[in-house]
Amino acid sequence: MDAFLTPNPQMVVDVNYKLRNWWIDIKGDREREIRQLLGGLTYLIFVIPNPHLIRALLEFWDPVRMVFKFVNFDLAPTIEEISGFIDLPYHECEMLVPYKPSSKEFLKSLGMKSNPTLPFLDLGWIHFEFLYSRFGRDDSYYSFSDEFECSVEEWETYRLNAFAIALLGSLVFPKLRGRIDTCLGYMVRDLAQREGEPRKTIVPMILAKIMRSLSACVNGRMFFEGCNLLLQLWAIEHFYLRFDAVDIFLGYGNKIDNHPRRMVAFTALVGFVD
Repeated sequence: MDAFLTPNPQMVVDVNYKLRNWWIDIKGDREREIRQLLGGLTYLIFVIPNPHLIRALLEFWDPVRMVFKFVNFDLAPTIEEISGFIDLPYHECEMLVPYKPSSKEFLKSLGMKSNPTLPFLDLGWIHFEFLYSRFGRDDSYYSFSDEFECSVEEWETYRLNAFAIALLGSLVFPKLRGRIDTCLGYMVRDLAQREGEPRKTIVPMILAKIMRSLSACVNGRMFFEGCNLLLQLWAIEHFYLRFDAVDIFLGYGNKIDNHPRRMVAFTALVGFVD
């Protein structure tokens, strides 16, 4: 690739400390419910981003064949690998179809009243700070009680959903300037498995977004809208040598959380690191 055309997109380069604090605050009481919704995605909060690795990988991405093309082999993340990393199923699950709600629908899905002073909602996005100020702290309900149409007990459940929206919108499906897509509201609602209904999955969406973002950035887009943190972990798992040629996930409960521990047994390929 021409040095002058080397892709250099923006991407997630740090994790908002408020998101980390929000998770620490709610996981004690609601961790089981959050794990059911998000699997191991919550551990992305503690991953240290490596944007240089992603930009290096972009030089090898073939947007036609949708693979990383190297001298002697091709390589691409698979749905099985993504499912294994985030500890969420995809077999016998219904794939979620994104739906963009109206401003009123989005607020109602979080137990909030309609608010005509939020024009960005009609454009399909919301600020992280809006979600954090109304759901991130223990006293948020009382600070903004006039904006809610639910009880404080119901707010606790909406708070969990708001956290899931914030995490997905900040780290998994990020947008330029920290905007969070409002379609994530209905995705989170549908991820909550109801008795008698088939389980739904976002695993294919995560993989598809990573691949589309790779192709878009190779073609000039200046922001990587896929989960660069997952792609980073996947790449490191593949470009390091392991003495045991077994499943890289075997014997580890959470693949993202245990990634640093597994790395101790890995050896970098010659030329891969300085």
